[in-house]
Amino acid sequence: MTYLITGGAGFIGSHVVRDLVQQGVKVIVYDNFPRRDNLSMVLSPEAMEKFVKIVPGDVTDYALLVKTLKDNNVDIIIHLAAIMILEFNANPLLGVRANLEGTAGVFEAARFLGIKRVVWASSGSVFGPGTMYEQEYIPNDAPHYPQNLYGGAKSFNELLAAHYINRYSMDITALRFVMVYGPGQVNGRTAAIIKQMVYNPALGKPGKVPAAADNVLGWTYVDDAARAVVMAAKVSNLKTKAFSVMGRIHTVQEVADVVRSILPKAEINLLPLDKSQSHTIMTCKYDTARIEEELVFYPAWTMPRGIKETINVVRRVNGLPAVS
Repeated sequence: MTYLITGGAGFIGSHVVRDLVQQGVKVIVYDNFPRRDNLSMVLSPEAMEKFVKIVPGDVTDYALLVKTLKDNNVDIIIHLAAIMILEFNANPLLGVRANLEGTAGVFEAARFLGIKRVVWASSGSVFGPGTMYEQEYIPNDAPHYPQNLYGGAKSFNELLAAHYINRYSMDITALRFVMVYGPGQVNGRTAAIIKQMVYNPALGKPGKVPAAADNVLGWTYVDDAARAVVMAAKVSNLKTKAFSVMGRIHTVQEVADVVRSILPKAEINLLPLDKSQSHTIMTCKYDTARIEEELVFYPAWTMPRGIKETINVVRRVNGLPAVS
């Protein structure tokens, strides 16, 4: 069995590669910026050499994508490549090409080559703020009210996936990630928050967090996100075609307090919420009953465990001792 992972050298992608390699699976990493630092952080050189092939390539390069899939006899595609929210807002043309045309290219390449199974990353951003829904936990099949370009693109891609499912009988599953955090995070709205609230204090630097203290969110440690991807890829013809994936619920203040419990000298300042800024996060809770029932997926990482692991990886990479 051979998997191709777009964005496989990225934050979530590198952890998915690790989990598949640990199962003895051959992985093709298809990435336009195939930095090896994320992969080398989670895989040994021996595992990389034996199980991983890196192909520099952009998801918008349809011809190269098809050639790579065909030449490597790929059985399953995991599509994680995307432009994150801040970059999408700053450069809509690039965002449309990568997130809309790129995803369409992945689905079409799979159809053309007869690859039925595709798992891809959607986002909780397809939904609106919690105040737009009657339920405390936004239902998995609730209407979409995206509040930014990134969420709008992901919402369209869910419609696009439904088209390929209904018209071509393809087996496509989306995972709507929410506030994924952990080591190796560089781009995106969550990264901007985690860098200031966790990475900087881990290195003895002050953090100015662009999020309100009372925002309530489902924080998903990257290992849980990667595990959800692998679990979804292993099961065919799931009844639900898009799952909300949410970790442990905490306020931003509670997360900051966890960091301070591990790093007592941490200097963390939570900035006032500015709704005009693209990094603004919304208080949202998501109903995860569907993924619990169909995949038996539950988050395994608690916030203290995930934050401590993130701190220690950041410190190790920067030549600092671990904290106990």
